Amino acid sequence: MLALPIDVGWLRADLVGRLIEEVSAAPGMKAVMLGGQLDPLASFPDALAGLARVLTEVPGTALLRADLAAFGALARGAVFAAYGLSGRFRHVVPPGGPAKSSGFADSPAVLFPELMALFLGKRLARRFAATHAPMCECAACGRRALDSFPSNRDAQSAAQHNAAVLMSWQQTMQTLEVGPERQRWWQERRQAAVDRYPLVNAAVQQPNGFKVPPQLLRWSLLDAEPSASASAGAN
Repeated sequence: MLALPIDVGWLRADLVGRLIEEVSAAPGMKAVMLGGQLDPLASFPDALAGLARVLTEVPGTALLRADLAAFGALARGAVFAAYGLSGRFRHVVPPGGPAKSSGFADSPAVLFPELMALFLGKRLARRFAATHAPMCECAACGRRALDSFPSNRDAQSAAQHNAAVLMSWQQTMQTLEVGPERQRWWQERRQAAVDRYPLVNAAVQQPNGFKVPPQLLRWSLLDAEPSASASAGAN
């Protein structure tokens, strides 16, 4: 297997064709790892379209060190994908540059399943302070409120929760045929998450309490493009 840590800039519309030519020339499977700061796939509008092209036009490609894109990649034909359980495993950093951070993490990142996004445990506790938080019934939690991970003392249980939720998604996806069936599951789940944000914000009475992550919105726009749907069906 050829491991390919590449700068996310190669997914731009004017460069991705050259990337596809170079990667296609190499024999065997390829494992792509995107380089950039914070969320590379949210750094410019056509990054996801470029990734979709690579997965469609270079059979046998995997996506490693990813976040939500791991599931989008599997839906679009990736042979496998990896979702990093911590920020440093969700992308690669350009050589010689320090890893940027969105801020000091004084509580663990917790996966909010209905919103398909990670939020700090302390932020969840603040947002749901005046109302009941959603209950998680994953294999790790049993039955536990999502606002019950307020400090780094809860890091291990938060990681177990995240892994259990991700594995449940993965197990569901594995039951579906590669191609349109997986693509439809991904589109419906992603759209349900986007539609859920205003409902959760209304429940906590905070209009901007939870904002849709840029990458999730861009998956939404990509899935809405006729050409993207046609490419996914071709798999």
